[in-house]
Amino acid sequence: MLFNSYAFIFGFLPILLIGYSIAGSFHRKAVVIWLGLASLAFYAYWHPAFLLILGGSILGNFLFARLISRAAANTTVAKVLLWLAIVANLSLLGWFKYLFPFLGFIDGVFHTAHHPGSVLLPLGISFFTFTQIAYLVDLQQGVASDQDFSSYLLFVTFFPHLIAGPILHHKDIMPQFQEDRTYRLGFNDLAVGFSWFVMGLFKKVVLADRFAPTADLVFAAHGATTCGTAWIGVLSYALQLYFDFSGYCDMACGLARMLSIDFPLNFSSPYKASNIIDFWQRWHMTLTQYIGAYLYSPIQFMIVARRRRLGKKVTRRAQATPEGFFHMVAVPTTFTMFIVGIWHGAGLQFLVFGLLHGIYLTVAHGWRLLRPEHISKASPNYRDRLVRGVSVLLTFLCVVLAQVFFRAPSTRDGILLLQRMTHLYLRISAPTVAIEQLRSPLILLTLGFIIVWCFPNTQQILARYKPALRLAPADEYPRLLPIYWAPSVAWGMLLGSAFTLALIRLQNPSTFLYFQF
Repeated sequence: MLFNSYAFIFGFLPILLIGYSIAGSFHRKAVVIWLGLASLAFYAYWHPAFLLILGGSILGNFLFARLISRAAANTTVAKVLLWLAIVANLSLLGWFKYLFPFLGFIDGVFHTAHHPGSVLLPLGISFFTFTQIAYLVDLQQGVASDQDFSSYLLFVTFFPHLIAGPILHHKDIMPQFQEDRTYRLGFNDLAVGFSWFVMGLFKKVVLADRFAPTADLVFAAHGATTCGTAWIGVLSYALQLYFDFSGYCDMACGLARMLSIDFPLNFSSPYKASNIIDFWQRWHMTLTQYIGAYLYSPIQFMIVARRRRLGKKVTRRAQATPEGFFHMVAVPTTFTMFIVGIWHGAGLQFLVFGLLHGIYLTVAHGWRLLRPEHISKASPNYRDRLVRGVSVLLTFLCVVLAQVFFRAPSTRDGILLLQRMTHLYLRISAPTVAIEQLRSPLILLTLGFIIVWCFPNTQQILARYKPALRLAPADEYPRLLPIYWAPSVAWGMLLGSAFTLALIRLQNPSTFLYFQF
């Protein structure tokens, strides 16, 4: 079920809220069961057969969790069980997401007569798989506590995050459902949550979907575009992806807040980042935290431990040497982003996307190690603001170039489009897509970038009402246009108009871009 659909807004959501209020009058356990069952219904609405896969994954992981919890005293047995669970989870993910694309790739390379076919990808399989793996890892390490089945079911399936994140950590969510409080609908939480939901809905329906036709037209041209049109298409996709994912995150956080649950932030004005490290701390923030905790840190720990066994230094100064930098920074960073690329899709273009960001991050970490110390402590004068502006534009350019492969149907199409953008591919036999075929693209792009770079984001607008578990320091006080939401008539009229406009454009709702991951 789509958040941006009449069925959700006028059907599922009112029933959910009424049921929550009724269940809250009985007991906390009734609320947990109601939300768990409602989340399963939400998931089954899209494709009922997917519910079998989700249910099987939950039952299997819950069984492993019980076994790991009981074997906690025996570290070896617990570790064996954990690895069996990880292999089982990754095997399920690999079967649905990677096996058939890989067989198709092999078939294309070797020109075999076999036709591997395909399988329908269950929605949110990456998200609920990694959520459960993280829980099992923490359970084995003694960080997480054992849960009863209804609580575990809700933790995995809670509908605002189930399809496209944020990736939830048990310590952030489960304590909120275990608090001894009144589980009733609160006016303040409803007002803040619904306002946040409307802001996200407006981003998705009115903004993101307006950029989609231009981006789709250019990326479907297979490189047969002019240089200017290629840039317009790529920038349109950059804004489409921005408002689409930002809108989803806003709606997810807003829906959770309506139920008095605070989600972690997952999106914080990433196009305002002044370097690629800052970008990944703002874009899909929970994914960055996840891979940092469960992939990058263990890899770096093993590398550092091995260097110590060999008698090599592991200090910051050692990292600044070519050999130390390669082993302790470049290798774990590049490998981690390689996995991030695979996580986003099975095509070769996603590997290129991940490796590009791995190179970006490696260069950024190298610059931080080598640059003079006084640069980072410079006072905020005009020159520094100018340098920051250039840094933001350079970071954005790097992100956009990688997004070409993120969106392109294939690596070849991505390379062709990059060639057009740099005007290197001069001979085009097919008819080109001209700017005249695109509807007001420059006006839309200008408006989009004004919103992205000049306006505060939604969590900044809602900052006075603590919209999430933790706000990023940059989100607490917007520097430009310090606009703050308040439960007032003016804000009610403004958001009411935005909600009405979004509803008018909901006749043909489109899926969120991150649903494919």
